[in-house]
Amino acid sequence: MRPHNGVTRWLAAGVGTALALTAFTACSGSGGSGGSGSINGTAPASLTEPTQPITVTYAGAAYDAKQIQPVLDAFHKEHPKITVKYEAVPFDDFNSVLAARLTSSKDAIDVFDVDMPRTSAYAARGWLADLTKTFPDLKSAVDPGSLKAATANGKLVTMPYQTSTNIMYYNKALLTAAGITAPSAAPEARQTWEQVTDDAKKAKAAGAQYGLVFDQIDRHYQLQPLAESADGGPGGKGTGNLTPAVTNAGWQKAFSWYGSLFADGLSPRGVAVADTPSLFAAGKVAYYVGGPWWGTQFVGEKGLDFGVAPFPAFDGGKAATPTGGWSLGLNPKASTEKANAAALFMKFMGIDKGGYAQYLSALAVPPSNLDGAAKFYESDTFKDPRFAGVVDLMKSELAHTSTLRLQTVGYVEFEDIMTKTFDDIINGTDAKTALASASSQLDDAWAKYRK
Repeated sequence: MRPHNGVTRWLAAGVGTALALTAFTACSGSGGSGGSGSINGTAPASLTEPTQPITVTYAGAAYDAKQIQPVLDAFHKEHPKITVKYEAVPFDDFNSVLAARLTSSKDAIDVFDVDMPRTSAYAARGWLADLTKTFPDLKSAVDPGSLKAATANGKLVTMPYQTSTNIMYYNKALLTAAGITAPSAAPEARQTWEQVTDDAKKAKAAGAQYGLVFDQIDRHYQLQPLAESADGGPGGKGTGNLTPAVTNAGWQKAFSWYGSLFADGLSPRGVAVADTPSLFAAGKVAYYVGGPWWGTQFVGEKGLDFGVAPFPAFDGGKAATPTGGWSLGLNPKASTEKANAAALFMKFMGIDKGGYAQYLSALAVPPSNLDGAAKFYESDTFKDPRFAGVVDLMKSELAHTSTLRLQTVGYVEFEDIMTKTFDDIINGTDAKTALASASSQLDDAWAKYRK
């Protein structure tokens, strides 16, 4: 059983493959402080139901048209004068599409998906309207991490609608064969990466094809928490987080360790991100670090006896887990009428009755909306005995250990460079050498923002 396309597309957003950087460079404002000085539009302070039919265009990369349709149907039923025209855009093309159509008067879009770590970058380019007065009480409706990611320079500039966390799955049969005691799902029983590595070696020696595999094997979304746990920080510092910080002792420790997983054969080289869950589903992996969105697939494998545990931390380091997802942005050039209608849709997606997720049939990621998240945790998937303890674990991680990706106007370049750096480390390049090269590349890529 494979994940549905919406999950796959969301994963791509969470990790960021190589992007159309030329479009970003062409649209860049000064952005010198890494703030949101280019925010040049404000959404309506109060929203009213339209009296005449109006159509707003929504460009999205999180879901395809079929998957989002139940949400649109529900919205149209409650707001019969508004038609939301959804246009699905492949994630790899998304930024170039936004660059072209947010500056167009003929082919403009009104509301669009925003991958959370790109919020500051989009704001600095003048692509996001100020929503602060439109949604003044968002703090009571969404989780704190999502709200922080939706804010730039003290202004609310997006409507968050989904977040995420990670857990560690383990194969009970492979651990039993190696004489390893299964870990607990309790957050306070979190294992160390050093302990998991030792056990992964035992499991491999006892017959597991791989000892430890990361879901997003070369993606910053899942790997930044390794550096954070080793006290290396998010990868940038200084004004606007535009000074590279990927060569310190924490980063070197985290990624020397990560490289050793591949050198020792505990993790596979040459496997694409999209294929890692199938390795665990096929019973080939002792420990698999990934998102709860794979639950449907794993529960569907009747012969797969698994359990869940917290995302580990380095010995002596802090617990840090991946988080983040999608928000909605409003085109600051939208007319007053379209801005009002688009904001009503944003409110529907992020706030009303728990938000968008109640209308989706497939398990994906936790909604940012607190009421919606409560419904998410009641999913039948999580009631499977193999998922014992996962709901309390996810709640705890989102509340206490979730770590936002580097917040900077230079995030797009950062993610692209770091993905290539992680690939080099996976393929055998010494971590110190690879990170030094990344630091030099980042310094060059970010120079335009520091002018």
